[in-house]
Amino acid sequence: MRKLLVLAVVLLVSACGIKPTPVVSAGPAPTLRSPASDGQSTGVILYFLVDGRLTPVVRPANRTVTVEETLTMLLDGPTVDEHAEGYRTMLPVRTGPVTVTVSPGRPPTISLPFPLRPITGVALNQLACTASAALAVQGGSGVDGTVSFAGPDVLLPYQPCQA
Repeated sequence: MRKLLVLAVVLLVSACGIKPTPVVSAGPAPTLRSPASDGQSTGVILYFLVDGRLTPVVRPANRTVTVEETLTMLLDGPTVDEHAEGYRTMLPVRTGPVTVTVSPGRPPTISLPFPLRPITGVALNQLACTASAALAVQGGSGVDGTVSFAGPDVLLPYQPCQA
């Protein structure tokens, strides 16, 4: 027991040998600007999976991208470079157009061209988070941050982003 105590004291006294340094300024924190607010689009946010976790990816854009276009990009899957970096999708391949219907006082409804019953919760979350980010950029984030999805087989209850 005494040897363990002596070892602990020696380790504490010796520390790790690294001298403390002051905080180094590296400039302002990175931010995403809303293209709806200043006309300068910096990117489109898509949600893919990395190691099973929902992760945002920002793709460059030089103009405001609609919610439909954003969801089409998501459904087209990760780019070759994103795939090489480990980004994956649980969504099926897009087979037709995506439409967004906005009604006053209600969350937006997004119509998708494929059946929704076989879609997993993770895939729905990819859609919900990507749609919520796109709606927020355009200033139409919905009533309470939720969206509804309609497919040829079912109209799902409102879905929040759970990133």
